[in-house]
Amino acid sequence: MIYRLLRLNPDLPEDRNSYHLVIEVFWACILGAAASFNATFALRLGASNEAIGLLSSIPALLAMLIAMPAGQFLQSRHNAKPWVLGSLLIHRVGFLLIAAIPWIKIPGVNPGLLVVLALILIGAPAHFFNVGFTPLLADVIPESRRAAIFTARNVVNGATLSLFVFLYGQWLEAGWAPFPGNYQIMYAFGFVFAMLSQFFLHKVGVPKKAVLEVPAAKNTPRKQWAALREMMRSQPAFRRLTFNTILHALGLWCVGPLYIIYYVRELGASDGWVGLMGTVASLSAILGWMIWRPIVVRYGEPRILRYVIILLGLIPLMIGLLPNLTLILFVVALNGLLAPAVNLSHFNILLKVMPPDQRPVFTALYTTLVNMGAFLCPMIGVLVADWIGLAPALIGFGAMSILGSTSFWWQRVMPDRPEAVDPVS
Repeated sequence: MIYRLLRLNPDLPEDRNSYHLVIEVFWACILGAAASFNATFALRLGASNEAIGLLSSIPALLAMLIAMPAGQFLQSRHNAKPWVLGSLLIHRVGFLLIAAIPWIKIPGVNPGLLVVLALILIGAPAHFFNVGFTPLLADVIPESRRAAIFTARNVVNGATLSLFVFLYGQWLEAGWAPFPGNYQIMYAFGFVFAMLSQFFLHKVGVPKKAVLEVPAAKNTPRKQWAALREMMRSQPAFRRLTFNTILHALGLWCVGPLYIIYYVRELGASDGWVGLMGTVASLSAILGWMIWRPIVVRYGEPRILRYVIILLGLIPLMIGLLPNLTLILFVVALNGLLAPAVNLSHFNILLKVMPPDQRPVFTALYTTLVNMGAFLCPMIGVLVADWIGLAPALIGFGAMSILGSTSFWWQRVMPDRPEAVDPVS
C-alpha cells in the first residue's frame, strides 16, 4: 500500500530505501511513545525541578562534546551505516536500564535522579546516531522525493505516537500493574518492537562515498577551530540559518523543562492526561504534515519558514496565560498544526545549505553550535521559573522566542524562489 501511496517502484533501490525508512518509523515510535513519559517517570520517583532541568541541559552538553568527533569519524568512513545503526541500538538497549532503575538502590541517591542520570547516559549514543542519520537520509533519498518521504515518515510517526501515547497513558492510569511496574512493563514492551525498526533500517542500502582524510597535522584543537571558522565563512547561507535558528530557539529551550513541571506539579495532571496530551499533539501533527507539504512545495521553503516559525513562540505564551488543562490541549493541538511547516522547511533548507560531500562534519558543526544554547537555557529556565513562577516564565520565554524568530526576516537564509515541484504531489 505504501508503495502505491508514495508512487514508489519496488524495483528501484532508492524507492525500496524510501519504503523501509517509512516502515521503520512505525516500530520506532512504539518505544518513542514510551519515552514521552520519561520526565513523568522521573518526577513520580521523586526527581526535583532542577533534575528535570538537567534532563534537558546535560544531553545538549553531551551533544556538543560528541558531535564534532562523531562527524569527523563518520566522514572518514566509506560506509558509516554500521556505526550509525550500532549507536542507535546501544541507545535503545538503554531503556532496559531505565526500566530496571526502581530495583537499583544506591544509598542517598533519589530514584528519580537515577532515572535522569541514566537517561543522560543513554543519550550519548543517540547524539552519535543523530550526527550520522541526517547525512544518511540525504544520501539515500533523492532531493525530488524528500518532501514526500519526510512527510510520510512524520505522518506515520504522528499516527503511531497518537495511538501508543494514549494507550500507554491509559495503561499507566488504570492500575493493572502497580507503580513502578506499570512503567517498567511499558519500557520493555517498547524495546521489543524497536528491534523491528532496527531490522528495517538494516535493509536500507547506503552507497559508499569518498573519504575526506584529515591530515594529522590539522587535527589539533587549534587547527580544528580554525577549520570550523573557515567552514562558517565559506557557507554564508549555512551560517545565517544556524544563527537565526539559535535566536529563535533560545526562548523555547528555556521553556522546555517547564512544561511537564507545570502540568504535573502546578496543574495536577495525571498520567492519563499526559497520554491524552501526547495523542492530541500527534494527531494534530499528522493533519499539519498533510496540510503543509503541498503548501511548502508550492510557495517555497524559505518563505514558509519565515512566516510560520515566528508563531511557535505563541505556544508557551498561551499555555502560561491559560492555566487550565483542557484549554492547554487546544494549544497543544495548535502547536501540532504549526510545527510541521517549520520542521519540513527548516530540515530541507539545512540539507541544501550543507556541501553534499561534507554533510557529516557540517551536521556535527550545526549540532555543536545549536547545543551550546540548548545546554545553558534549560537550567536558566528553571532558575527563572523558581524566581518569578512557572506561568510568568512561560509567557516571558514565549515572547523571547517570537522576538528571536524575527531574525528570519531581517537576515534571510535563501531567496524566496519557488522550489521544484514534488512529483508525488
